[in-house]
Amino acid sequence: MGNELRHYTIELYAEGPVFVGDGKKIGKKEYIFLPRAQKVHVPDLEKMCVFFLKHGLMESYETYLMEDRRDFAIWLRNNGVTEREYLPWIAYTLDSGDAVIEQNDKKEIATFLKDAYGYPYVPGSSLKGALRTILLGAELIQHPERYADTKRSVQMTKLGGNKTQLFKREGQSLEASVFRTLQRDKDHRSNAVNDRLSGLRVGDSEPLSIEDLTLCQKVDVTTDGRERPLPILRECLKPGTVIRFPLTLSPESSLTPEAIQHAATTFAQYYDDCFLNAFPLNEINGGGNLYLGGGSGYATKTITYPLLGKGTAQVQRVSEIIDATLSFKARSQHKHREDRRKGVSPHMLKCTRYQGELYEMGACAMEIK
Repeated sequence: MGNELRHYTIELYAEGPVFVGDGKKIGKKEYIFLPRAQKVHVPDLEKMCVFFLKHGLMESYETYLMEDRRDFAIWLRNNGVTEREYLPWIAYTLDSGDAVIEQNDKKEIATFLKDAYGYPYVPGSSLKGALRTILLGAELIQHPERYADTKRSVQMTKLGGNKTQLFKREGQSLEASVFRTLQRDKDHRSNAVNDRLSGLRVGDSEPLSIEDLTLCQKVDVTTDGRERPLPILRECLKPGTVIRFPLTLSPESSLTPEAIQHAATTFAQYYDDCFLNAFPLNEINGGGNLYLGGGSGYATKTITYPLLGKGTAQVQRVSEIIDATLSFKARSQHKHREDRRKGVSPHMLKCTRYQGELYEMGACAMEIK
């Protein structure tokens, strides 16, 4: 293999809607919802304000933002602004899909990450973070005996105190054992310069299209199959979208495409056994071997189950760990301490609806070419 860099393409097929947020939201008075067409128009705010200034509507618009509870589309119509007039200052249009939008009680929309040209994309750091979790989780699943001391610590440690420091020492120990195996700093083995995943480089995805986006509403599914739609709207990539990333592997990573694929399969199968199979899956689309982005749930983003294993006692410990990270109000609301009776923790599967079908959030099928 020598010292040559090896270049590949990671191809993700979105088996469920994927959300990668930019931390911004479109206010409920900042988009135009057309219920008959099931479309959402998102204005370019600068162009919109120029139009309002030109037509003497700025003061009325400011009053609307402060005091008026009417839908934005109704305000536009009442102020004589026609569709032909506002379309030139629309930045982009989304299919509202199965998201429930009520004109008298609209919700903010969490927006998808976009580049300088307005095209959605997924940063390489998001995928690399998911791969890191998969690789670490697969190592714990395949060689549990090597990490018995860390497992015992996580099982026995009294929960409480600073929740941001919870199991920080154990996490650092696992990272050092699995990834920090290079000899760049022999005196400090845990130093990040020894991390072999520095030899795994994932670039940002190819730009996607606005047409790849749809609006999705968060839906929690219980272990008995009940759906609980929540007032959270997100711009998501549609199921069927293909996302491509450049991948470079250097010899120091000691990884091959086959090893990455095998780790993804191992992690996904364990996730199914420990978590997913506790839910009625006959009507839920998803699966795949990698979960990407926001809203896909605790079990896809952590190595708690791979470390602790399967069983009633393990479910109880996971529920206690989750509970310990929440505020008092959130603990009362989510009731994770009761998860043991449900046989799984957390006791909700993170889903959404698209074209009448129910999907797992963030589910993707990964292939390295």
